[in-house]
Amino acid sequence: MSKAIQQYIEKHRSRFVEELKVLLRHPSISARDEGCREFAHLLARILAELGVEAKVMPTPGQPMVYGHLAGPAGAPTILVYGHYDVQPPEPLNAWDSPPFEPAIRDGRIYARGASDNKGQFFTYLKAVEAINATRGRLPVTLKFLFEGEEETGSPHLPAFASANRELLQADLTLFSDSHIHESGRPLVILGLKGLLYVELKAKGVRSDQHSGRAASLPNPAWRLVWALASLKDRQNKVLIPGFYDDVRAPTALEKEAINAIPCDSRALLDYYDIETFAPGRFSDAYYFNLVTEPTCNISGIGSGYTGPGNQNVLPARALAKLDFRLVPDQDPDDILEKLKKHLNDGEFKQLEVVKILSTDASRTPLDSPALTPIRQILQTVYGAEPIVFPGIGASGPNFVFTNILKQPCFLIPFASVDQCNHGPNENFILDGFYKGIRVASELLMHLAEAPVLKTADR
Repeated sequence: MSKAIQQYIEKHRSRFVEELKVLLRHPSISARDEGCREFAHLLARILAELGVEAKVMPTPGQPMVYGHLAGPAGAPTILVYGHYDVQPPEPLNAWDSPPFEPAIRDGRIYARGASDNKGQFFTYLKAVEAINATRGRLPVTLKFLFEGEEETGSPHLPAFASANRELLQADLTLFSDSHIHESGRPLVILGLKGLLYVELKAKGVRSDQHSGRAASLPNPAWRLVWALASLKDRQNKVLIPGFYDDVRAPTALEKEAINAIPCDSRALLDYYDIETFAPGRFSDAYYFNLVTEPTCNISGIGSGYTGPGNQNVLPARALAKLDFRLVPDQDPDDILEKLKKHLNDGEFKQLEVVKILSTDASRTPLDSPALTPIRQILQTVYGAEPIVFPGIGASGPNFVFTNILKQPCFLIPFASVDQCNHGPNENFILDGFYKGIRVASELLMHLAEAPVLKTADR
């Protein structure tokens, strides 16, 4: 790392944290349309103060914040993505300090959005400042895209990207979210699973009835339970016909990378307080299945009376929420149609299937040329060899960059594993914040020098 850049970051640590607090004090909760537009304009002003040409761009939902900072002629173009919306902070009484009044305790900054995602994307803004202050100009062309709906499934991001392909075109996308490995080693994540989220609704009698009538009246809860039991067997295999038809097999490089992920199976089993991992089609290895296996999961189920004591009721309605985590080449809409056909071809025609949301899977190849310098930079800053995940079990907007914009996307986390994102006492360890600024600075400096990013048509 440039000694001048590192010294600048060290000198301004305290100010950087105080500036982060400004962002964290502004609620921007997309789930209830609270503060997002105001925050978007705040973020655009902060970008403009760095010399970035910034604008707030409307969508049918929350606005996008776009920024552009031109580099030298022929320089690679890097797109930095992040999201400025946050989860609702409830339950408020579970926080040790108010969620929108950032507090420093034991080397961490506590606030909603501290790690997910304001603190992590802010590292790139401070990297721009450090480079500008010490070098005068970035050696790359830099683009920013910050959305305000990631926490509600990024419903308008795909259409926005499709309509603005040229604006967003880059050699690669960088995205910092999630957390480093529990060992303290840094991560590079190359893919996320797709998602199909549906509700199954069963309707029975006009209204809840006395359970004594169960001998004569149908119970929709039973119909729902029977339908759910038809979706997966006890060996964890999904039974929807054609569910696995389009699953892309892992490559040899991906298998090699998965096998290199450190895994203490006994510690994981003890942590989750279980005896065995769920089996996959080919293996019961924790990380192999996490990366390669699609899933059918019951994420919620309810019917009738579930309060204390007893209420002898035959329910009129039953509901289950399902999420399917899908791997590359599986199409969420195709899986939805296969689910409906499976239910309609059986005895469950009266069930209503409601699609809530979906995203595609993403995958950046392991032989992507930019991966080598990214790994080297992480090794330098963290002093530990990075772990490369070909994919993880979560879903997100990375497919917009890999599938729509056709550019590699690298997810590089800076938070610690105990960040508590989405829950009370969300936090960002300050050491991760400072390391993130150093990593971002190194990436913006040294990716410009990577000959693999210099294409012939520049």
